[in-house]
Amino acid sequence: MELAVENNVKLQMGGLSTGYNELLIRREKENCFSVWYSNDEKLLAVDAIINGKAYVLGSKFIKGGQIINKLNLIHSTTEFKFANLLVE
Repeated sequence: MELAVENNVKLQMGGLSTGYNELLIRREKENCFSVWYSNDEKLLAVDAIINGKAYVLGSKFIKGGQIINKLNLIHSTTEFKFANLLVE
């Protein structure tokens, strides 16, 4: 789902956050961040605010059922790409 809000703020939502027990936030820059919802190791949903890349990556993880590396996710110094977020 995609929503355009005031002042060119774009919200993209993937998955359903119902049943989450952990919430992680990744901040890329001012007013550009994503909120990741999981139940233990299973990623349930992602909300991306002015962050299309987070929406795409989150959707891939949700559809593929892969487990994310939560430490890499929350550290904005880690390059934001699929391989860096995948648990090995």
